[in-house]
Amino acid sequence: MKVSPAFLALACLLPAAAQGAPGPWSTAMYLQQSWPKQTEANRQIKEDINGVFGTHFQTWDDVANLNVGVLAFRDLTPQWKVGLEFDYSSGRIRGTETVATLAGPATMGFEQKYSTYADLLVLVHYRPLGPEGRWVPFLSAGIGLAYDKDRTLLTLRNGLLDERLQVDNSGWFPMLTVGAGADLYLTEVRTWYVEVGVSYSWARLKHSADATGSLAPSPTVTADTDSTGPNVWVGFGRRF
Repeated sequence: MKVSPAFLALACLLPAAAQGAPGPWSTAMYLQQSWPKQTEANRQIKEDINGVFGTHFQTWDDVANLNVGVLAFRDLTPQWKVGLEFDYSSGRIRGTETVATLAGPATMGFEQKYSTYADLLVLVHYRPLGPEGRWVPFLSAGIGLAYDKDRTLLTLRNGLLDERLQVDNSGWFPMLTVGAGADLYLTEVRTWYVEVGVSYSWARLKHSADATGSLAPSPTVTADTDSTGPNVWVGFGRRF
C-alpha cells in the first residue's frame, strides 16, 4: 500500500506536537528551609537548662531546619490545580559542658533529637496569569496533618553522680499553610521546570509527655513541637 508524502509528514509531526503540549499532571521534588518558632522548646533550653545549670547549649534558633519534599498535582482548570504535598525531616541539637556541683565538677550532656517529622497536605495552587509562558506565578494554600517523634535527654555525670532526664514525645497534629511562588520552565517545550516559593505554616503539638530519671522535675512535662513559621523552598519538577 502506498502512503502519500503529505501523510508521512503529518505522522512525523504528531509526536513532536504531543511532546510540546504540557500534560495535566506535574510532580516536583524540593528542598525547604524552615524557621519554626519552637517557642516552648527554646524557652526550656534557655531557662530550665541553661539558666539553672549555667550552661550554653544551643537552641533550635541556632541550627538549619532543612527538609525534603515531593509534590504531585493535576490541573483542574487553566487557573487551578490540586494535589498532595509530603515533607520529611529529622534533626538534632546536642552538646556537653562541665558544670560545678556539690560533688565536684561534672559533665552535663544535652540532646534533643527529632527522629521523624513529616506532614501530608492537600494543596491548591491558583495561577492568576494562567498556565502559559515560561514564568508561571501562583498562590498556594494547604491543609493536612503532621507527625512528630522526638526525644530529649539530659545527663549529669562524674565519679559520684549519674543523673538523667529523658522525655519521649510523639503525636499527630493539624497543619495549615499559605504561600506564593513561581514555576520557571527551562525550555519552550514547557516540560521541565524549577519551582521557587515562600510560605507560612501553622502547626503545633503541645501536650504533656512522660518524664523519667532523677533529674525529672515531675512525672510529666510540657512537650511542645511548634513548627509555626516561614519557609522558603526550591525544587525541580516535570509535567507529563
